[in-house]
Amino acid sequence: MAIISVDNLTHTYGAHSPFEKHAIRGVTLDIHKGELLGIIGHTGSGKSTFIQHLNGLLRPNEGRVLLDGVDIWENPKKIRSVRFRVGMVFQYPEHQLFEDTIYKDIAFGPTNMGLSEEEIDRRVRQAAAYVGLDESLLDKSPFDLSGGEKRRAAIAGVMAMEPEVLILDEPTAGLDPRGREQILSMIQDYRRTRGTTVLLVTHSMEDVARVADRVLVMSDGRVAMLDTVEAVFSRAQELEAIGLTVPAVTKTLMLLQRAGVTVDTAAYTVEQATAQILSLLGGDGI
Repeated sequence: MAIISVDNLTHTYGAHSPFEKHAIRGVTLDIHKGELLGIIGHTGSGKSTFIQHLNGLLRPNEGRVLLDGVDIWENPKKIRSVRFRVGMVFQYPEHQLFEDTIYKDIAFGPTNMGLSEEEIDRRVRQAAAYVGLDESLLDKSPFDLSGGEKRRAAIAGVMAMEPEVLILDEPTAGLDPRGREQILSMIQDYRRTRGTTVLLVTHSMEDVARVADRVLVMSDGRVAMLDTVEAVFSRAQELEAIGLTVPAVTKTLMLLQRAGVTVDTAAYTVEQATAQILSLLGGDGI
C-alpha cells in the first residue's frame, strides 16, 4: 500500500528566464507504507528538490503528490498539517538548534501542534529515548553536547511530532564511524518500533546497502532506477556510468571478477562477500 504517490512531478527553477533549470522531470512513483527507501544520486540529480515536494516545502510546477490518496495541495491552507505528518530532517540539523535547553528544542514541534503539556512531555521523553539521549541531558544547553548528541537531539525534535513519514537528508554526513553507526542503528530501531515509513537520502552506498528495503536512484531529475537493494546494486556498471560509486565490497568483487575469479558481483555487504570468498577457499579460510 502506498502512503505517498507521486504523479508526473515536475519542477523547474527560474522558469522562462535565462537561469531556467529543470530539477525534476515527470517523476512518477509510489512509496510504500512502512518501508525504508534509500534515495541516492549524484550532486544535482534532483534528490533534495524531490524530497522537499513530499511535505509541501516546494509546490510542483506540474503533477501531484498524494498523501494517503489525497493531493497535499488540495487545500493550500492545510499544508502545515502535511508537514506534521511528513517530517523532514535536513542535512546538519544540529545547526538549527536554537532553544536554551534540549528539552525545549525537542518540544518545539509538538508545541506548535497545539498539544497538551502532558502529551508534549511524553513525546519529548520518548523521542529522546529513541535517539539514545539520557534524560539528564534534556535540561542542558545544545552547546554543551557533542556533535553526535546534537545531531540526535535535532532528529528527536522531528520524531517528537510522530510523523507518518520521516525523511532524513544525509543524516550521517560529517560524523565519525562510531557516530554514523549510532545514527543508522537509531533509525532502524525507530522504524521497527513505530512502523514509520522512512526515506533516507545519502551519498553513502554502504548506508543504503545496510538499512534500505528499496533504492531510488535519481539522475538528471528523473528516476534512473527504483528496485530492491539487490537488484539496484547488481547494475553496478550502470550506477558507475551515471556518476555513482557502488559499495566498496561490490567494487572489490568486480575487481576480482575482472581478474578471472568467479564471484557474484551483486553482493553488497561484508557478510555476503566473506561467504563467497570463504566458499572459494573451501570454507576453511586462509
